[in-house]
Amino acid sequence: MSVTTPSNSKWSPAFLQSMSLKTDPEAEKIIADIAISDNFASLRELFKSLDSNDDTAGNSTLPASVKNYFNTNNHLPAWADQKKIKIAQDVFAQYGPEISLILNYKALPLCYSCRNGAKILATTGRLSSNGTDTRKMMRRLLETAQMVMNVMTEGGLEEKGAGIVTVKKVRLYHAAIRYFITHPKYNPTGWDIKKYGEPINQEELAGTLTSFSALIINGLTQVDIQLTTEQKDAYMHTWNIVGHFIGLDPALYPVSYQDGWDLGIAVIKRNNEESADGKFLIDSLIMNSKNYFFDSIINNYIPEYLISFFIEDVANTINVDLNKVLGLDNKFNFLERLGGKAFLEAMELANDVQEHAPVVKRLMDKYSSKQLQAMIDEYLKENKVAFYIPNSLKDNWKMN
Repeated sequence: MSVTTPSNSKWSPAFLQSMSLKTDPEAEKIIADIAISDNFASLRELFKSLDSNDDTAGNSTLPASVKNYFNTNNHLPAWADQKKIKIAQDVFAQYGPEISLILNYKALPLCYSCRNGAKILATTGRLSSNGTDTRKMMRRLLETAQMVMNVMTEGGLEEKGAGIVTVKKVRLYHAAIRYFITHPKYNPTGWDIKKYGEPINQEELAGTLTSFSALIINGLTQVDIQLTTEQKDAYMHTWNIVGHFIGLDPALYPVSYQDGWDLGIAVIKRNNEESADGKFLIDSLIMNSKNYFFDSIINNYIPEYLISFFIEDVANTINVDLNKVLGLDNKFNFLERLGGKAFLEAMELANDVQEHAPVVKRLMDKYSSKQLQAMIDEYLKENKVAFYIPNSLKDNWKMN
């Protein structure tokens, strides 16, 4: 695989800054063509079902440019390695529920710690709650989970496989968000590119993909799931393929797990900043967890603990108090502190990660499959949203 790198430090602030001003012209041209004919209604059903693997290219209501987009360039890039894809998908088959939990309590909070990315999420409103109603957030979490599921399930990256179709839908959705956020007709307040960079820019895409790959691998290590170097690098390789289909600049493809970790850290270090948007999003995530997953007073403190536990290593690496950035400090009143302290002291049996990670792993074993099943059952009984888990994965994850 040919990868272009900056001339000095590979993931330097200057290089990442340049990438924050770049987007995805190919996908944006499709949205611009639709805007000319004011035919946005044709995309609504498409965006309502990002989890669907229907033959979108055959949908008669879609413009020709969209049909062509889904009908072409569905084959893997020449550098894709089938052996590595298989290794990565086997990892997901074994640890999918844990990966789901780490996505919620490590990847998402770290994304929220970055001011510009949080601004996008809050502006679109797709990952925020409305009071105690967290259905919007749940739907977006389901869509994200379905994308990961489709990519990491056997056959997902075959030509027109569920993974490729879903990722291409997400790419088009990103382009539509850019259009609406930057167009004065739909966003009269405007978008400050100098302050925030381009919306959903190349740097943010790269950071998000490392949160689905390198940071997930790191999270597994935190709960004492040790992958081999071959497994780690294969996982990164598979998410580079996702990057190919989602419009990521090849200059931002990590060549290994360590390279991906370095990229993720560089993006977070450059972009972390306290923001009202980030704090609002983290509050919504915690509320969503309490509404759907945890059903007792003690369990209500698990989301805060898991977030703090999983982001600690990144916080230490960049020497920033990410709990403070996310507004997680001083959240409890006296009674909540009393109950929370009892639970946390029981969890934190030792002072270092190596000693208390096995305790967290037991917690993960107890809650990961339960949470994933609850995430589906509790929401879908009120909302007609398809969510597909292959039977083979249900067997592996003990969800039958």
